[in-house]
Amino acid sequence: MVETLPPLVSQLCDLLQNPELPAQLASAIQGADSRQEGLYLRIDASFIHASQQGNEQPGAGFNLGCIDLRNGVIVPAGDAGSLPTPASSPDERGEYDQAQSEPNLGSMPSPDLNDCRPSKRHKTVGGLQLPASRSKHQRYGAKIRPTQSCPSDSSSGGSNQSTKSIRQFESDTRFPQRAKPGAGLEPPVLEPTSTDRLIAGIWKQIYSSVELSRDFSDIKPSFNIRSAPSLEVFKSVNALCLRYYNRSQSSRALEMVVQAFWVECFEARTAVLRYDKPILSKTESRMIAIREACVVLGWKEKDLRNRMAIWRGYKEIKDYGGWAALVFASAGVYRFCKYRSEFGQELFSRLRHVRSSLEVAADTLHQGWRNLLRVVQQDVPTVYDGHPHGWVITDDDAAIPLASTYGHLNLPDGFKYKFIDHCILDEKAFGAKDPRRAPEIDPEICYLCHERQSDNVTGNNCLCFSTVFGGEKGHVPVQVFRTPNGKNNGVVARCPFPRGTALAEFTGLITTGIEGRDVMIGGSKNRTYQIYQGEMGNFTRFINHSCRPNSQFQRFYWRGIERILVVSKGVEAGQEVTVDYSDRYWRELEKGCLCGEGCCRFVRKGL
Repeated sequence: MVETLPPLVSQLCDLLQNPELPAQLASAIQGADSRQEGLYLRIDASFIHASQQGNEQPGAGFNLGCIDLRNGVIVPAGDAGSLPTPASSPDERGEYDQAQSEPNLGSMPSPDLNDCRPSKRHKTVGGLQLPASRSKHQRYGAKIRPTQSCPSDSSSGGSNQSTKSIRQFESDTRFPQRAKPGAGLEPPVLEPTSTDRLIAGIWKQIYSSVELSRDFSDIKPSFNIRSAPSLEVFKSVNALCLRYYNRSQSSRALEMVVQAFWVECFEARTAVLRYDKPILSKTESRMIAIREACVVLGWKEKDLRNRMAIWRGYKEIKDYGGWAALVFASAGVYRFCKYRSEFGQELFSRLRHVRSSLEVAADTLHQGWRNLLRVVQQDVPTVYDGHPHGWVITDDDAAIPLASTYGHLNLPDGFKYKFIDHCILDEKAFGAKDPRRAPEIDPEICYLCHERQSDNVTGNNCLCFSTVFGGEKGHVPVQVFRTPNGKNNGVVARCPFPRGTALAEFTGLITTGIEGRDVMIGGSKNRTYQIYQGEMGNFTRFINHSCRPNSQFQRFYWRGIERILVVSKGVEAGQEVTVDYSDRYWRELEKGCLCGEGCCRFVRKGL
């Protein structure tokens, strides 16, 4: 495509030594040809002194003229005024929409670097493809601009050999910067309600590493912790602290389970008293039952009535949200039930809505939590087992297996998917050589923050994406859910992901040569590979496309190996996680986008 530039423009590019300009101009010419519009390159000049070099405000400038990029004809400066004035920025032209899209069909291909477009930002910080011609100092600098390139499009196999089948995702090379505090006027944000905080606390506790158990055997350190403060002693004290923390959390959960069950027994005892003595009113029978309880508890009636209001709140949370909602309720549930300011249909409706979701997460992440219910002689078997993302949340009462949602594919052996935490190398395609390794990247030093990288948490200093690399890993608070608009499955966030937070790595089979299927393209022009998630991967396979995404695909080098991450642009709890699959994915795809956004760029294909 670069060879189509007029000779004069090519000479100008060589003179200015700008390797990115030819690709940008070629892309702009292609877009103008598709719209049957004229495209001109306007050349301005200004005089600056040697002392002014590098300043952002040079001296007064003047126009030298324009070049018609379609035929190379020079338009003098006097005639350039009649030409259409170009937009001052890509956003004004509407020509360079950020695009990376895919409806939820299966896997999500990697960022493609063929779509070369100017960036509105002057600083590029993350996910760079490093040009081999640059010096080492330039490669590791913060202001590197990637040279975008990718292998030529290949036609899909099958009966129609003339139809292209490009189903490849692209990654954004611009890292979503964290917002600076106090920068600009921030819009007003509503404070979360007590109900919001209650449900958020339940989700946070479920996705924590707490271990709940009814076994309160004697907890002792492994050896003398009163000896010298060595590393072994410190580790032993940490383990002791963790065990007692888990014990306290278990005790708190058991206490609420028993107290919620007490309310059920109290109401049953009141009903029995009224049945035995029909002359008693409801209030009188309640007072008799309270006195009976106080004899055993040794409390005053007033104290018991005050506690009963809180215990009744526990029971209502259990009735509408299930036992999982109560067991994993945070410490704030006591205050929430004490004041009962937001108890009502809105709370009950929200608890009913997330009931099956809570049970899926609790059963798959905390397999023994239902043993706590045996304290009230309720033996409930585990309903959901296996991987947390092997179940799809629906609007109905129960979740359904992931495989059942792909019955429309009519696969011979059914839908099979293996969840993996790390990519698997296809040795038939690459042997033992990992194509993701970049020889120009120091495997010990992060090319972004210049800190040491290590898989050992204590020896790692790189905190660029500590939730994925170099830090303690926890369960990602997301779930697969059934979308209501025909996109099949999607991914919903259960906890907020601040801007710049990595949700997970895009994992799958590292291979090459796949056509006509969703793949992620990685590497560079001389080092290309594909990540295929057809039969293995993680939840990133089910992230849907949106023309207004709240996340993006991002390249990052961890210990010299290129990784594709899904990085948040600001995802709130309860939102669907979306990315932009890019124009390249949709260009030859015979289907329309279902994102439903007002700025949707591809809905016309489905009409």
